[in-house]
Amino acid sequence: MKSVKGDELKKLLKSQTPVAVFYFMETCPHCIPMHTPWDELSREKPDTKFVKIESADIPSEMGISGFPHFEVVGNGPKKQADGQMSKEDLKAKLFGGKLGGRLRRRKTRRLRARRNTRRVR
Repeated sequence: MKSVKGDELKKLLKSQTPVAVFYFMETCPHCIPMHTPWDELSREKPDTKFVKIESADIPSEMGISGFPHFEVVGNGPKKQADGQMSKEDLKAKLFGGKLGGRLRRRKTRRLRARRNTRRVR
C-alpha cells in the first residue's frame, strides 16, 4: 500500500491490473477512521493494487469533491463508494457480495410496521 501523486495515479489507472483507490483529506473526520479498514482490505486482496491519494494531490480533471471516496478500476466496470462505512460494507460495494445483513432487515421491518400503523389511524 502506498500513497501516490496525480501523475502516478494516471499511470496506475491505465494498467490492466485492478487498482483500488482511496481518495481522502487529512482533516476530514470521516476519512481518518477509514484508513484501518482500507489497510485490512489491502491484505485480504493481494491480486488488487491498493493506493491512497490525498486531496491536494488529486488532479482537477478527476472531479472528486466528496471525501472519503473509493474506486476500483480495472477488470470490469468501475465501482465506487462514498462516505464512512464498515469494512464489510466497503468490501461489498467495491468487490461484490451482500450489503448490510441483519441490521438492514430490522430497519425494513420497523419501517413496514410504522407504515401499517399509519393506515389504521
